[in-house]
Amino acid sequence: MIVSLMALTLPSIPTPGQSMTAVSDLFERFHHSWIRLFVLSALLGVILTASVLTVFSYFSTRKRLARIQTTSRAILESLVGGVLTVDVAARITIINRAASKILELPSQAPYPDLATLAVRHPRLAEVIRQALQVNEYVQDDDVAFANSRGDRSILRTTVSAQVDESGRRVGLVVLVKDVTRIIALEKELRRRDRLVTAGTLAAGVAHEIRNPLSAIELNLRLLRDEVLSPGRSDLEEYFDVLFAETRRMNRITSSFLQLSRPEPITKMRVPIQEPLKQVIRLLESEATAKGVSFSLDLPGGGLEVLGDSTKLEQVCLNLLINSMQAMPQGGVIHISCSRTTSEAGDCVQIVVADQGVGVPKENMQRLFDPYFTTRPDGTGLGLAIADRIVSDHGGGIFVESTPGEGTTMTVRLPLATTLTPANGDNERHDR
Repeated sequence: MIVSLMALTLPSIPTPGQSMTAVSDLFERFHHSWIRLFVLSALLGVILTASVLTVFSYFSTRKRLARIQTTSRAILESLVGGVLTVDVAARITIINRAASKILELPSQAPYPDLATLAVRHPRLAEVIRQALQVNEYVQDDDVAFANSRGDRSILRTTVSAQVDESGRRVGLVVLVKDVTRIIALEKELRRRDRLVTAGTLAAGVAHEIRNPLSAIELNLRLLRDEVLSPGRSDLEEYFDVLFAETRRMNRITSSFLQLSRPEPITKMRVPIQEPLKQVIRLLESEATAKGVSFSLDLPGGGLEVLGDSTKLEQVCLNLLINSMQAMPQGGVIHISCSRTTSEAGDCVQIVVADQGVGVPKENMQRLFDPYFTTRPDGTGLGLAIADRIVSDHGGGIFVESTPGEGTTMTVRLPLATTLTPANGDNERHDR
């Protein structure tokens, strides 16, 4: 190219007959041509250098952008909460790993549209549409969700606007979190607070009542010995009623004291079927009189919990009495034990299912509240005490009920492992 420029710009050489002026003009023209050639070469070099720098800057910027995108995606995928992004055309553009797991949606494109999302998550699709159409954003919207395994969970959703650097809305950011355990803990804490308050009140009342009751019972015995004469069976019946009611009031005050000041638990290995068999033997006669029978599915052995056998008998007794009282027309109570796995690890599960009247939906949340009862002669302390004992053993009680069909009570207790103390190696658990 440079040779071509030289060929185009170099002047023709003068003949010998030409004058010195012509020679001078020739050299001047030759000088100017070389200057032009130098300027053009410099400009070409600048353009070439600028092009190289532009290409280098492009690839360097592209590399940095890819690194930023990779880092951002890694941060997004490492979040515990689910994140979805939606553009203004209602297209889902990002679903991170947590959202994919919680909502059971694909974590890679192509993502579902809102119509497909609404099939499994109607509330989530509704709040997204509202945010896009009328700018109504939600904060901590809770909705129940049943996954493909049948497990029910509570999902908490927050929707906010996604804006660019100029403040213009370019889409939505949807945060989804599974708060099932948090809500359960909150309910448990509220229930424990009510239990503590009620227990404090019960302790004072029971203490004040118990002493007069003991004095009344003692004086009744002395009075009966003084006034009762042979042949006065009517007076004997009166005293029997008085003694029975006095003992009943003593049992109630003892329950009050147990609720407010639970006794220390002596833990040892307990085969889970033993407390159940003992309670069934105690209740068998009463159950037969009421037309109630027990259907047992108990393991032969191997399922042990670390606990207090007497306390566990009390739990089983309260659950079975509750089931029997819910079956005034008689029926069958199905009792089973099995090994299962929960979030806390390996557990022993005791299931007591009756065919009773069931529990109304509005009463489900209050079943374990102290003093809550639907029976005129009930104290509302049996399930509250059972719940506290199971909680002290590191377990929980779960209830499912259908009015008119029956109630299923499930008790889960940690399974005793080979590392837990054996019989005789007691562990004290004080609250």
